[in-house]
Amino acid sequence: MNSRLSTGRKTDRNRNRISLFLFVTFGFTWACWLPLLANRQFAAHLPVLPGQFYLGSFGPLAGAAAAQLLPGGNGLSAWIKTLFSFSFPRKWLLIAAGLPLAYGGIAVLAHRLITGSFPDMSRFGLTSDLPAGLNVWETALIWVLTFGIGEESGWRGFLLPELHRRRSLFTSALIVAVIWMMWHLPAFWFNESYLGMGFGIIGWAISLTYGSAVLAWICAGSRWSIIPVILWHAIFDTITASDQAGQVMAMVCSMLVIVQGILLMRKLGRTPRLRA
Repeated sequence: MNSRLSTGRKTDRNRNRISLFLFVTFGFTWACWLPLLANRQFAAHLPVLPGQFYLGSFGPLAGAAAAQLLPGGNGLSAWIKTLFSFSFPRKWLLIAAGLPLAYGGIAVLAHRLITGSFPDMSRFGLTSDLPAGLNVWETALIWVLTFGIGEESGWRGFLLPELHRRRSLFTSALIVAVIWMMWHLPAFWFNESYLGMGFGIIGWAISLTYGSAVLAWICAGSRWSIIPVILWHAIFDTITASDQAGQVMAMVCSMLVIVQGILLMRKLGRTPRLRA
């Protein structure tokens, strides 16, 4: 009886932490993004901050930090130490950097074959979503600090391991993917990259789903440090979100992620669950 009661309490605490995480994550991000949506769709002329779209990327970080303060959490200090720990095999840094770079290299060749010319490499990694004058390294740093640390602290740094205490790693990655998609919803009504997707949203959703599986594999292999997944995420965004990526490079990179995610499905399904 005591064992069942203890298990029930742990389950309730797990649910409470996840609920608070979702509330703060969506609340923070959508509070940043909905004014941008209103201005674009309804000419609301609401005041917005420079870079407010990127500020919204810190929603998952805020949600995860809030959840650590509830009973059953590890506490902020211990959580941060795990997030940014280097106590994992260094091969995962090579994997995390090498995979998106390989996607990009193949995508460049595909661009040449499909269009008859190479992409403009002088614009490689740059995007009109950011202020003019930034070079590729500065752009990559912005991706690391925003949609790298901001997102991964929550999705892989908190939500994935919390779900994995009760489910297989692959099932947990799928649940994260669904929530991750929903979190993006306002961007489809104001951000140029999302507005131009059209039916490409189907490919985006599939790619994000299997991307979640790839990142789950990297994060679990890295002993739940998010350093490698931040690296993967930042490099992938630098390549695919840049203006020169166009439709061809982004599509090819997404297809490669899907293929890798499919190959990892069985492996993730066999990964032992975390202790509750």
